[in-house]
Amino acid sequence: MKKIDIFLFIFLSCSSILSATTVYEDGEDGTANGWRVQKNGEPAKNIYSPARDSQVIRLEGKGGPWILGAVSGDLAWNNTREKTISWKMVQGSRYTVYIPVTTKNGTRYLFYNDLPKRILRHGFEGGILHGLGGYNHSEYKNVWRTYTRNLERDLKDSEPDNELISVNGFIYAGANVSIDDILLYNPTEHVYSDGSNVGDWVVSDNDPAGARISRVIDPQGDHAQGDVIQLQGDGLNNKYRLNPENWNNTTQSIIQWRSRFYETYSVSIKVQTRLGERELLYTNSNNYYPSGGVINEGHTIWHEMGGRSLIGVNGWEQERDFGSVNDFWQTVTRDLKQDLRDFEPDNELISVNSFEVMGSGLIDDVKMLDRPVVIDPKKDMVYEDAEDGTIDGWHVYDNDPAGATITNVIDATKGRVIELKGDGIANGYEIGARRGDGQWNNRNHKAISWSMNYSENFSIYVALETTNGPRYMNYERRDDDRGKSGNYLKFGLGSNIADGSWHTINRNLEDDLHQFEPDNDILAIHAFLVRGSGRLDDIKTMLTYHKTVYEDAEDGTTNRWTVYANSSANAVINNILDNNRGSRVIQLQGQGLADGYRLRDAQNHIWSDTTHKNIKWSMNYSEPFTLYIETQTKNGTRYLVYTARDDDRGLSGSYIRLGVGADIIDGSWHTIERDIAQDIANAEAGNELISINSFMIRGSGLIDDVEAF
Repeated sequence: MKKIDIFLFIFLSCSSILSATTVYEDGEDGTANGWRVQKNGEPAKNIYSPARDSQVIRLEGKGGPWILGAVSGDLAWNNTREKTISWKMVQGSRYTVYIPVTTKNGTRYLFYNDLPKRILRHGFEGGILHGLGGYNHSEYKNVWRTYTRNLERDLKDSEPDNELISVNGFIYAGANVSIDDILLYNPTEHVYSDGSNVGDWVVSDNDPAGARISRVIDPQGDHAQGDVIQLQGDGLNNKYRLNPENWNNTTQSIIQWRSRFYETYSVSIKVQTRLGERELLYTNSNNYYPSGGVINEGHTIWHEMGGRSLIGVNGWEQERDFGSVNDFWQTVTRDLKQDLRDFEPDNELISVNSFEVMGSGLIDDVKMLDRPVVIDPKKDMVYEDAEDGTIDGWHVYDNDPAGATITNVIDATKGRVIELKGDGIANGYEIGARRGDGQWNNRNHKAISWSMNYSENFSIYVALETTNGPRYMNYERRDDDRGKSGNYLKFGLGSNIADGSWHTINRNLEDDLHQFEPDNDILAIHAFLVRGSGRLDDIKTMLTYHKTVYEDAEDGTTNRWTVYANSSANAVINNILDNNRGSRVIQLQGQGLADGYRLRDAQNHIWSDTTHKNIKWSMNYSEPFTLYIETQTKNGTRYLVYTARDDDRGLSGSYIRLGVGADIIDGSWHTIERDIAQDIANAEAGNELISINSFMIRGSGLIDDVEAF
């Protein structure tokens, strides 16, 4: 998996973005697509990590570097929206992480390592270094750590007049590392001090006397930092605390501040944890070792901040570019949860309560930040279910001839849906975007599903980014696949699909791509486009789509069926040819609801299907029925009970009672599709699906195409 945009709404959509997280790597697609190795090192691998209970990326060899994204060009992320990066890694040796960015003044490399005695402008042209601390720190080795950096701030530490335009990639140089959850996001901030109010601070230790706090104009360069707080006293002997004394911040765990000190200073952060009160202490002593530890009888955990610029020392490159200026600010960003767990791995952060400085210098922009919210890539991403009553995210991309419209309407069968009206396939409609702002940038998922009701010709396109460039998966009303034509790959959905009824389409996009381009790979899903007038609903992407067919009757047998309730003593199961359906189907005959029929495997064993969470079947009934899906859940066995009614009656003991529509027993074929995991979660908060086990039904009628996906 390489990138997925996560938009947080009341429900998932692609418009009116409140917050966004773009995940470039979480390993959950099982591949290492997008990674490249230069010089030394083995190709990147996708492995399972027991410690994280997930797939991760493994980089092995003699230093690499390994690159995800690019410095520039088509493979670059070119992310202009999010400016804070987060990643997880477990390393066994020295490393450097480079983040190539485009700025107003050209390409820059924001890079990070564990060495403390380094300066901002160090190593090579365009390089800006920030130390992460932890050099030769045993607690940092062979354990998963989370790192978070505000890239815009890190750039301005060295170049205050420069502007970050885009973030382009992630480069790792080192050896033998596992990496996970590389992402960009814009955190919510709680600012405790921005330099504008000296009253935010108090002298908390005035022994020796004379310590004072003042507001001054930033003396750096053209005073780009504005008003800042100046702390003056007898070095580490005086202390200065931010008000209030007890923040009780229980929602945020990343802290950030900017500082310019010409002497050693420390920051003390008091936190409440599951094991009691702790002090997280940070120092800029610039020691190679030790760089962290536990003191004060276990109540204080200290970390070296890293970076010689934290005491105003700047290197030859900085002097070359800026003369003798020696007053650059440096941003410190610490993940308090991580810093606590380094020395107390079984402890948990509950609240952040205070911020206190020891030492004389300048400080500004003390704030708490949210950790990124990352949706489980195993969960479907719903881009449109119309339930919000809007058409947000949609636009007419071809309005010639004019007059094409997009509306959110109520459908008698599906509830709220999207209706597209225009001059047939002459008009085109899009949700997402093929390029630029509005792209889904979904680099996790490789499958797509949608429901459609069309009575005329149509053409559907799914816009992809692939290793060989843009591709459009084109799905048409025809019985054959027409193959590749330029950037278009053409597939038939069946000539009878535009019959004025609802159909649900599931496509494994990766399989479709490989059918005509076996050496190409999907990097991202960007948009869903339609030509033609009709109705659409439930557009969603999935990690993958591989269905298991439990019954399609085409083998001519009933080997997987049994009669489990035979009150009439006459219940029978037949495999017959249905002329209306044009295929073989299963016929269940008995005394109505008195008789029951069960589908398992040929040995009457439960399926124990832990892979799929959706089920689909087709049915033709003219009388009442009760259909059961037997499942195993976290809370035990649950039977999802589907009947011909318009309402859901919820949980009763082990039974979850749901309606599939009162008009379904009309003597015609209907296809039902249910998200079993969601049906369970909706009826029983906190419960989770483990496996789908069997299909059972009471009532006489016809059944076909029972599938899990």
